[in-house]
Amino acid sequence: MNKVAPKMSCINLASVMALLLCLVGLSHTKCDFEAIFNFGDSNSDTGGFYAAFPAQSAPFGVTFFKKPAGRASDGRLMIDFLAQALGLPFLSPYLQSIGSNFRHGANYATLASTVLIPNTSLFVSGISPFSLAIQLNQMKQFKTRVLEFHQEEAKLPSPDIFGKSLYTFYIGQNDFTSNLGAIGVGGVKQRLPQVVSEIGATIKELYHDVGGRTFMVLNLAPVGCYPSFLVELEHNSSDIDEFGWLKYGTKACCGYGGGKYNFDPKAYCGNSKATACDDPYNYVSWDGIHATEAANKLVTYAILNGSYSDPKFPLQEHCDLQPIG
Repeated sequence: MNKVAPKMSCINLASVMALLLCLVGLSHTKCDFEAIFNFGDSNSDTGGFYAAFPAQSAPFGVTFFKKPAGRASDGRLMIDFLAQALGLPFLSPYLQSIGSNFRHGANYATLASTVLIPNTSLFVSGISPFSLAIQLNQMKQFKTRVLEFHQEEAKLPSPDIFGKSLYTFYIGQNDFTSNLGAIGVGGVKQRLPQVVSEIGATIKELYHDVGGRTFMVLNLAPVGCYPSFLVELEHNSSDIDEFGWLKYGTKACCGYGGGKYNFDPKAYCGNSKATACDDPYNYVSWDGIHATEAANKLVTYAILNGSYSDPKFPLQEHCDLQPIG
């Protein structure tokens, strides 16, 4: 891979309406990523939160793993499908000490993480203490440990891996939705530049301090269509956009209450009152807040073919991809 100075303008983080992709230094030769390092929240957490806090309960993970697997879904996430497509194993959570293997990267994402440093605690607001700044520090510590212990520890990568890796970001949803009802859309817009700036600064540090050269930044999902917000926030028909869904677009597969949305914040998925549908492949929303495995797979296909990237970048034309099942 050619190593060139990062062009931050290609990230175009100011736009919040499209998948954002910046591949720095990726030539037209076939890519060969040896690892993925992911920064994110529950949309890409593969077990970090539940390595630090109480265990996850059924029916999470039922579709693919057949048991709770630390993911806020019935099965695999986009980061799982992306790793599979690149011929890499699922990412081990950085916070999970037992059973982890970091030879092909690490996942710093935790459920309820934010880009901005929270001014509250998990037990007050439900926001994770592992914000993007903390995740960046963990990445830096990881590199330090690799340089120090790679010859002694078989589950660590070689020191030259950092320039041969893909750095992915899927974080920011909680910065805008954790108090959306209080601050409104206007408040969200005011916060956007600060969130954008923090992600950009993080990428710069990864480039200069860690040696990262290839970065992928995913935009927020259409959270206005999530059952949880349709239930908890006032809206009317003029607030709904023109985009369509799968068979069940705005109804949670796992939830309580039935009806149009099947979501009750007092009986969240995993609660004894909540039940899960038997056909999550027909649903976009798993639990009212997170996507089903089926939806995650469809979005991954869009990432690989470049249909939602800005600038358009079909990863499948630059990488020898493996089929995702």
